[in-house]
Amino acid sequence: FSGEALEVNLSSLQAEPAETEPVRAHTEGGSLAYIIYTSGSTGTPKGVAVEHRQAAAFLSGMQRQFPLTEDDVIVLKSSFSFDASIWQLFWWMIPGASMYLLPPGWEKDPALMTEAFVNEGVTTAHFIPAMANSFLDQVEMETDEKRTSLAKTLKRVFAGGEALAPQTAARFARSLP
Repeated sequence: FSGEALEVNLSSLQAEPAETEPVRAHTEGGSLAYIIYTSGSTGTPKGVAVEHRQAAAFLSGMQRQFPLTEDDVIVLKSSFSFDASIWQLFWWMIPGASMYLLPPGWEKDPALMTEAFVNEGVTTAHFIPAMANSFLDQVEMETDEKRTSLAKTLKRVFAGGEALAPQTAARFARSLP
């Protein structure tokens, strides 16, 4: 990865003549959108079926409660098998925001994440609490200039996958005021 952004001119792609007619699928709200496998709190793997209406309601609710604008950038750093990837993949489309795809492996390296978040203007991210603490360890080691840049950019941090300790939330408030 060279650190350069890939830009695609969609209007030029739309001007290209189609070789075949696109397939249009009619989807009902009750149609299956995806199945995610989880062990949940039981430890026993199970599949959870999510309908289109449920996914759309979730994304709409996120937009109502935590409104994004076209200036926002969501970072996609979760595995597609993790339910948080759904909002990372699709929420940004509602207001016409952007998504930054974190390069593979960078989600495990807080130094690379902080660098990418500042360089790419990431405003919205999700962490499991254990990684949030590692991220905060890195933030606290950064220069005042980088911490200030990150604090100006990163507006929303969501946590899930396990319980979030109040101390971790307090660290975010202290480290990125």
